[in-house]
Amino acid sequence: MARVQSLFIPVAAFLAASFPEPAEAKSKAYCKQWASEVADQHANASDVVAGAVIGAVGGALLGGAIDGREGAGKGALIGGAGGAVLTGTAANDRWQRIYRRAYAECRAS
Repeated sequence: MARVQSLFIPVAAFLAASFPEPAEAKSKAYCKQWASEVADQHANASDVVAGAVIGAVGGALLGGAIDGREGAGKGALIGGAGGAVLTGTAANDRWQRIYRRAYAECRAS
């Protein structure tokens, strides 16, 4: 009987060591930071600048056609601001979508 008990302890220890422990979920703070970095990398802030430039050019052309040189300046200002606002809103929505997806994936892993 003593021999069976002496074999049981090493076998039990081997079996316990051979099964991996369940993975711990990553913390909320870690996942927030990681998701923020992923969103920053994949949602281009340069889109806002491009939108402002395109809006300014379009506004200048339209303003110039309507009111000559003075209208071109006003049109460029209005178009640039409008283009920045529109693309900024779209870029923010995209950032939020990427952030939420990355955060959920992090917490699930």
